[in-house]
Amino acid sequence: MTEAEALYPAHVAEMTRRYAEAADQGGFDALVIGSGVPEYHFQDDQAVPFVANPFFRQWVPLLEHPGSSLVFEIGRRPVLVVLQPADYWHQPPALPAAAIAGQFDLRVIGDAGAIDAHLPGPARRTAILGPPRQWDGLLPAAPRNPAAVVDHLHYTRACKTDWEVACIRAAAAIAAPGHHAALAAFRAGASEYDILAAFLGGCRQTEAELPYGAIVALNEHAATLHYQHRDRSARRPRDLHSLLIDAGCASRGYACDITRSYAFRDDEFAAMVADMDRMQQDLCAAVRPGLPFPDLHRQTHVMLAGLLQRWGLVRMEPADMIAAEITFAFFPHGLGHLLGLQVHDVGGHLADAAGTALQPPADFPRLRFLRSLEPGQVVTIEPGIYFIDSLLERLRADPAGAQVDWGRVEGLRRYGGIRIEDDVLVTATGGENLTRPLIGH
Repeated sequence: MTEAEALYPAHVAEMTRRYAEAADQGGFDALVIGSGVPEYHFQDDQAVPFVANPFFRQWVPLLEHPGSSLVFEIGRRPVLVVLQPADYWHQPPALPAAAIAGQFDLRVIGDAGAIDAHLPGPARRTAILGPPRQWDGLLPAAPRNPAAVVDHLHYTRACKTDWEVACIRAAAAIAAPGHHAALAAFRAGASEYDILAAFLGGCRQTEAELPYGAIVALNEHAATLHYQHRDRSARRPRDLHSLLIDAGCASRGYACDITRSYAFRDDEFAAMVADMDRMQQDLCAAVRPGLPFPDLHRQTHVMLAGLLQRWGLVRMEPADMIAAEITFAFFPHGLGHLLGLQVHDVGGHLADAAGTALQPPADFPRLRFLRSLEPGQVVTIEPGIYFIDSLLERLRADPAGAQVDWGRVEGLRRYGGIRIEDDVLVTATGGENLTRPLIGH
């Protein structure tokens, strides 16, 4: 038995407890959780890559089973209904392994319409979780995704079970050889397209299997935070300056999220990357239970201001730099986010399981994660510095812009920027970096 298999029964027991509380909070005694159904391109018979509903994946790691369902009724053994059609056009999905199936009352149907016989009876107060289209014509009176249930599940999803943490660890282990292959391709002068191909070959996952679209940005492209293109043209060595690769993998439906920045040669930018790496590791080491995540984000701006001063880019004290909002021009995104079934996992804006919303701080109104850190959470720590034309032009027009060495900034624009990201598990005593031991720096 593998470690994950040994941990899975306790995970199902915890899901049973959480979903019972969520159903009761919403006034229900049954929840039907569909995996989802294929979605097709407009006026086309080609489907977009199927991604199973995260509520379904939280119960069972069945990623290629459209039309399947988990039927949960308080006080009863969960029923797993797997659709396995007789289809000679496509390979039918496999039945779950014994370690998974053994936790449920497994039922197999050959036609999507046969699900009706396995749904809760009319005497049960039932709600549906997941894409509503799967339930067209079925359970018409059942509410779809009621807020009281969803809020409870989103809030509790922030804290991972041991099985979920094992899945995230496995995802990082899959991603590690991909990152190493991508770095080797960059050193060899490969294009963005070929660096991505090297990553996929190293991790042995397809693009559709990745939890998010990989970002492979050479030179000035790193200044676009979610750069989405893959330039196929290789650059001459003298025209290569930097690589930013933000790429994760998935295991059993759970994501990792890893970013590294590299200089092509040993120059001023390489020293800046090393400084940012040390700063990022200090932030990872600061993770501890009870720390409000917005406070760690504020500390990031203080540390970044110190680097901008030390590098000679801004001639101001760090406190004055922050007061003038100069650091925002170089670091416009949040320090991190929750990670799990989705790369930007849910629940970061909730104060409690009842759905009370946390109010964002006035100084950082758009943070993804507002909660205090708790044991079991997995968060990304991803500080950055970028040379983004639109933000720099706005700063240049501000009176505080007179304190910026614009000549030096102009010389750094060709590098685009730096982002370094690891995934950190909050423990009872601090934090455990799940990715750094595998990827390195």
